Amino acid sequence: MNADTKLLRLIVISPWTLLIFLAIPVLVILSVKFHIQLPVTNPTNLLLINNVTFAFLVAFRAIWYLTRTGKAIRYSIGSGRPRNAVNLPSPRAEAQRTLGSAGYAFIPDGSYGEKKDFGYFGTAIFYVGLLILLSVGILDNVRQFSAVLLDGMGSATKLARIGSYARVNKGLFPAGIESLPQLAITKQIFPDVNFPKGATEVSLFSEDGKKQSRILIPGNPISYGDYDISMTKLVFEPQLVIKALDSTVLFDQRVKLDPLVQKRGVYSFYGLFQGYGLGGGIYYQPEKSSLMVVVSRGDKKVVSDLVFQVDQQVTQGEFILSCAKMGQWSEIRVVHRRHQGLLLFGGIIALCGILLRIAIRPQRVWLEEALAGCVVRSIGKEAGRKLNYTGV
Repeated sequence: MNADTKLLRLIVISPWTLLIFLAIPVLVILSVKFHIQLPVTNPTNLLLINNVTFAFLVAFRAIWYLTRTGKAIRYSIGSGRPRNAVNLPSPRAEAQRTLGSAGYAFIPDGSYGEKKDFGYFGTAIFYVGLLILLSVGILDNVRQFSAVLLDGMGSATKLARIGSYARVNKGLFPAGIESLPQLAITKQIFPDVNFPKGATEVSLFSEDGKKQSRILIPGNPISYGDYDISMTKLVFEPQLVIKALDSTVLFDQRVKLDPLVQKRGVYSFYGLFQGYGLGGGIYYQPEKSSLMVVVSRGDKKVVSDLVFQVDQQVTQGEFILSCAKMGQWSEIRVVHRRHQGLLLFGGIIALCGILLRIAIRPQRVWLEEALAGCVVRSIGKEAGRKLNYTGV
């Protein structure tokens, strides 16, 4: 790149170009974490376009640096030229001969020279590692399939059927789910000493009828082909019915109860409900099928800590409370596995490359004719040692 342009330096050399592509990921993260509204309809697609463009730039840089690694002159002559200079009494031709015998290669007019260094190769493999990271990340995103279903004990559920799931998150070209098995829940284990967040015993049936019995524990996914199957939590759904004393129905809906981070007494599940003119919360103790309900109107509690069994009906004050039925579910998550090994491999290569670049400084020199001797500008200490002057 002897006669380089500003545009070419921007594409190939400038670190600021790379930083531009960090802006959109930062904005997307802020929008998710702090609910900042971005002026785009689909931030996910914007992020994908950003990463694909970034990958093309990194691929160009990786190819550029790799193809120039074996050349005598590899760096951009106009890039990195120091402002500070040293005046030497010897002519430029003599300085060039001295540096040439030390391994420096010069362009034909002798005004610029450099000595090979492994730091340049470090830059090349940094971009190769970064390209692996971006390529694998993009592939995983477009092939993404992540879904959640609520399932209880009973007949087997076909995980290969999209309609089985309550929530689905897919990439542009999602991985096929035809290979997923049927799943039947055989036992739900309430939170205890052995399973603080509960557990679910399941049977997995493949297409050929083979059966696997596994235990799903929150935080410990099991592998099935290209997928990870995990239990996120136990969920209970009582259908709470609140009536006035004259049997007028004030509330009749299912209420989702999630696990409490810390128990409230004997109760380990909790959920909020809101109806017309009243609301409140439900606590649940699954071991004894015991509900504790708090009903409020405005800021005033009108029924406090009313405890009753699932199959009972109780009256307090002006309300009649009962649980019409109780749903007991395991929340199961199915995720197409990402290529963690390739991501780690790319990360290691990129890290090695950048450490090599930091550890080994380029050895470059610019020589200019002067009335008496020559003017020397240099990067690295090699030129100064050979020409007997201190670094600039």
